[in-house]
Amino acid sequence: MESLLDTAKRAVTSSGKPQSSCPMLGSPAAIAARIAGVHDDGMAKDNQPYFTNNEANPWPDPTHCKNAGGIPLVSDTFLLQKQQTFNRSKNLERLVHPAGSGAFGTFTCTKDMSHLTKASIYKQDKETPIFIRFSTVTYGKEFPDSGRNPRGFAIKHYTEEGNYDLVGLNWPVFFCRDPIQGPDVIRSQQRNPANFLLDYNSLFDFLANVPESNHAGLMHFSNHGTPKGWRFQHGYGAHTFKWVNAEGKFVYVKYHYIADHGQKQMTWPEAVRMSGEDPDYAKRDLWETLEKGERPTWTLKVQIMQPEEANPPTLGFDPFDVTKVWPRGQFPMHEVGKLVVHTNPENYHRDVEQSAFSPGSLIPGIQESPDQLLQFRMFFYRDAQYHRLGVNLHQVPVNCPFMARSYSSLAYDGPLRADANTGGNKHYQPNSFDAPSKFSPDCAEAPYSVADNVVSRQSHAWSEGTLKEYDQARELYRRVMTDQARRDTHYNTAVVLKLVEHQIIQENYLSQLYCIAPEYARGVYELLPEKRFGFETVEAKAKEAPTRGKARKFRPHAENHKLVGKVAEFPTYQ
Repeated sequence: MESLLDTAKRAVTSSGKPQSSCPMLGSPAAIAARIAGVHDDGMAKDNQPYFTNNEANPWPDPTHCKNAGGIPLVSDTFLLQKQQTFNRSKNLERLVHPAGSGAFGTFTCTKDMSHLTKASIYKQDKETPIFIRFSTVTYGKEFPDSGRNPRGFAIKHYTEEGNYDLVGLNWPVFFCRDPIQGPDVIRSQQRNPANFLLDYNSLFDFLANVPESNHAGLMHFSNHGTPKGWRFQHGYGAHTFKWVNAEGKFVYVKYHYIADHGQKQMTWPEAVRMSGEDPDYAKRDLWETLEKGERPTWTLKVQIMQPEEANPPTLGFDPFDVTKVWPRGQFPMHEVGKLVVHTNPENYHRDVEQSAFSPGSLIPGIQESPDQLLQFRMFFYRDAQYHRLGVNLHQVPVNCPFMARSYSSLAYDGPLRADANTGGNKHYQPNSFDAPSKFSPDCAEAPYSVADNVVSRQSHAWSEGTLKEYDQARELYRRVMTDQARRDTHYNTAVVLKLVEHQIIQENYLSQLYCIAPEYARGVYELLPEKRFGFETVEAKAKEAPTRGKARKFRPHAENHKLVGKVAEFPTYQ
């Protein structure tokens, strides 16, 4: 079957008219294919004989406006359109991941996974064009690339079955697991709304009151919070996903993109210096690397878990909790393929700023797990992009599913709709005219059973309110980190914890660290230049730290209070 790109090209050539050489008139599919390196059709640079306005009217002069005695006239439509376009030249800034870089490349499957998933991109030797965006997460575009922050790692795969987005981080864990706390994570790391200053009070207060956040908090204040640019970092899907094969059987997986060129981090003094010398260091490094013809690569590896293994009491951790990892000793890594980044975008605004990702963009063979945060991210990421770019963002070339075998959307209209829209189809379903064969029942989600059928606000986070919350962070701190990494983490934390204005926040935060490891809390405490309380206060507060912020009414207390994603016991589909 032909792709959307092939269909567009055929429609143009069958008209008997030559394709326009004007790059602004190219179809989104054709532009997407060119900038992704799939085809070399069209021209990237303007070769037109004269300049025009948006309506193609010839532009009279670049330096003199229409005037009366030197007074500009509102009838100068060229002047007005130029200023009006400038006034509207920036989209709404992303609320999360606002500043970053993007590039095009390919993903090639090197190990056939078709026995586990029917997703076409994971078949032996299959090559898929991709767009990748790296970013800082919580601060605005004014924030330097090298500042302490999580890093976004998002990949858009242009597949035969539509676009598939993997939206992850440079860490394997996140700061919360319940989606109701998602906005609080971001707000706690943003600027103070009263004075627009970096707000360390809110950052540490959130960590102090959300016990599960301190696994990611440990990553945040380690040197992983200041990677050396975009290139020298691993990427993680973070969430647990489900792979479904052609027989409808499924397994759970975790994604790991391992940088073949290795990880590199900056120390805090190095990051501070780089933030002043070159605030755009990460963006510049990636751009110049690709311009020189170098091709950074990552190896995709996955961990695989059978659904019957996904039981927290047996495992000792919740496999669907995004604040936890799967120990590699229990679930080893399996190579899947190679990600290669090779081409800079043609235009930052069009290709990077207007790129839009959503964990809800899934293709047959890849589905969601019971992960609470993932379930809601599948909605709100797309909704955030609709607010920012509009519901027809798929018409922007970088978002166009140009490799898809079919594109016949049942979502119609909306501002700036410029494709075939309904395409002559009926604008309602079902109807008496469309063949049932145009639908794809084989792509329906694989049924699975969950913990219970009770509607409530009951927590199903297995480790909530217990010391089990800190087990993996303790393993990271004591076994994985080197002595130097621990010393750097103590310093990185103390250098900003000292700026916290409220003693109670310092006490509560250090008590969370104490639950991870007493020596962790002590290491940070001893570096505080002003000690407003004794360490015995930290020790005392650590006793109630695991339940802090967790109302007793909603804490897990029954055997079914855990996330479950079992194979359905009874037939669901006919």
